[in-house]
Amino acid sequence: MANQYDIVVVGAGPAGLMVSQIAAKKGLKVLLVDQKKDIPKILRSCCCNLIIEPGTHKEVVTYSSGEIRFQNNNFVVPYAGSVIPLKNSFKVSPGGQALTIKGKSPEGNVAISYEKEALVNGLFSIVQKNKNIEILCGLQAVKAENVKGGVKVTFRDREKNFTFEGKVAVAADGVNSKVVETLGLNEKRRKFFARFRVCSFHMENVDCPYPDSWITFVGTGHTRTKRGQLYMCPKPHEGITDPPVYELTLGVPVAATVEAVSTRDELDYFTTKGRFSGWFKNMKIVDVRAATLNFYTPLINPIEGNVVVVGDSAAFIETYVQGAMMYGFQAGNAIVKYLSTGSGLEDYADAWKESFEYNDPEEIKRASQGFGLHVLKDHDIDYLFGLTRGDDIRGYVNEFSDPITTRTALLSHLDQIKKERPELGAVLEKFSQVSVDDALQVDSRKKKH
Repeated sequence: MANQYDIVVVGAGPAGLMVSQIAAKKGLKVLLVDQKKDIPKILRSCCCNLIIEPGTHKEVVTYSSGEIRFQNNNFVVPYAGSVIPLKNSFKVSPGGQALTIKGKSPEGNVAISYEKEALVNGLFSIVQKNKNIEILCGLQAVKAENVKGGVKVTFRDREKNFTFEGKVAVAADGVNSKVVETLGLNEKRRKFFARFRVCSFHMENVDCPYPDSWITFVGTGHTRTKRGQLYMCPKPHEGITDPPVYELTLGVPVAATVEAVSTRDELDYFTTKGRFSGWFKNMKIVDVRAATLNFYTPLINPIEGNVVVVGDSAAFIETYVQGAMMYGFQAGNAIVKYLSTGSGLEDYADAWKESFEYNDPEEIKRASQGFGLHVLKDHDIDYLFGLTRGDDIRGYVNEFSDPITTRTALLSHLDQIKKERPELGAVLEKFSQVSVDDALQVDSRKKKH
């Protein structure tokens, strides 16, 4: 096997797979390397719904007849799996009150639930068929270096290191990118916010009163440690949508001042002893996934020499799976242009700067404040959600717009709140001043990474 390539792609998730196929179609020689031995198998927690709100990442993404369409970037990704249109988003308080957001799309959907395994398997099948792509599995990236004439990337397995050279390297190795870390970009260009532990149960036989919906359990009363947030929605499982398999995910911030907690233990508590345990009395767990996520501000400039950072590797939290594919598409085309003309990487960098919402610090604050309803007392959340009963609230599952939708719904009752609970009304009026650290339940004085 040769060790000199046009592009060395680190990570075979949606971003890395898109870069690889775009470049290989243009005749470039690509090495694609992933630490997993079975690339399409999903091991980590990932709340992968298709975010259909127009304008997300300055794109309009739709699903129809086995295709995910990217209108503005003008490309299509085949998807052979099943989907579940989600009709509502419910925010459920510890006391059982629900704030209901109905689907705003022309079809009446808030999002579309799909199966990530099916999507990645389809992308991987395309890559496997291209003779310009060599694939290595089971290798962990150690470091990337800019060298004269290109880049050098080192990987390792259990026994030894392997080094490959390329004209360009792509860091598509996820939110905890080893490539980004070894380039020093986390220290030079980013602010660290928090580390989260995440765990997901995939469950059969759930008696959920909110079918075909995205559910967020809001408030501290849902967990024993009063930390984190829970999400649940039906997911296609091995192509099956009926009876539904539900994914229940808990994300918990890791703080130096709080005793470490097992997210799996917290999920066990929620499903067996929590207020909504009746939903899960007959449930059967068919899969468990987990992840540890480091939250940094995004890389405003995702280029370092001849290393191009793509997808979650450059992001705050995530780009969504569709964002990973879109940015992989853009990066792949930019690299093709660069290797042909000597310029073009700036095309991708400019598109990233302009389209990824979290590059604006205010967006990080707004999105965190949506999570930060936790700063309110549980009985106040019960009261507030109860006020919205019967309201016609329209929106999407989208971390960028959802906090605004929720806040607007609550503030529409501000006069009544100020009359009945003036202290709570004053808190709501100043909710936009809640810090990111407080919203994420992080002790900024002692946080570590």
